[in-house]
Amino acid sequence: MGSTIIERRGNEMLRNTRSARVVAIANRKGGVAKTTTAVNLGAALSARGRRVLLVDLDAQQDLCSALRVPMPRPGLADALLSIALFGSGNLSEAFVRAHGLTIAGGYGIAEAENELALHKNRENALKRALAPHLTHFDFVLLDCAPSIQCLTASALACAREVIIPVQTEFLAANQLPGIMSTIDDIRSRLNPGLKVAGFLPTLFDSRSRHALGVMEHVASQAHLWGVRAFKPIPKSVRFAESSAAGLPISRYAPESLAARAYESLAEDIDRSFASQAALSPLSFAQRAQASPSPIEAA
Repeated sequence: MGSTIIERRGNEMLRNTRSARVVAIANRKGGVAKTTTAVNLGAALSARGRRVLLVDLDAQQDLCSALRVPMPRPGLADALLSIALFGSGNLSEAFVRAHGLTIAGGYGIAEAENELALHKNRENALKRALAPHLTHFDFVLLDCAPSIQCLTASALACAREVIIPVQTEFLAANQLPGIMSTIDDIRSRLNPGLKVAGFLPTLFDSRSRHALGVMEHVASQAHLWGVRAFKPIPKSVRFAESSAAGLPISRYAPESLAARAYESLAEDIDRSFASQAALSPLSFAQRAQASPSPIEAA
């Protein structure tokens, strides 16, 4: 599908004068459009002239599948293990180019995560792997697994910001205090500078009273935690179709509401990320006491 393994000849990739913005896309719950957001936000940022690296940290490798990229060997898992075990590794060996994006992925993520969990440097492996490449990109988007295990913690430990996709349904919205507690823990232990860019409502059906009620709850949670609630991403069959075609939504259905939603998000993020505020110093326990359930909010 027009993707090529990047050749590695010294410093062939042009360098930026500043380091990339590393953004984790994370939530403990699955099915909330984390991978959809990584792919389509990345493509929309690329269309704005930004150099984007997507990192597929989920063992299912859905990001790579959605863009039909070949699995490099050695891949991301090999680089992370080499860095954790031997202190050196070359992440660029896992780089693949497709649709104006650079993607790092490959087989063996689950096995690598199990191995990394045994080593004391596990939460710094991704940060060390990315460090030599940050001046080559404007954005690095980390597509995290639906859990808070070793690699998701590693992603949050090295990220500058985190976007939290939230499906506009009760069970997904009910997980917000949990993911915010995890972020609070990561900030206290590993990454004091980690900022929450905002909650991103996804799979939104404006005809549904339930979805509208959950949107209100997400907005109230954003206010409670002192973070932003982005405009919702609509529910659309175009996302499934574009993944089946191996294309970002911007190339599969560029005039669709779904494509325009990610274009709007990319514009918003491109303009505002530098000034995003960090989490308020109020503790998780203090905020959780004031957090209503989606049922109450709806």
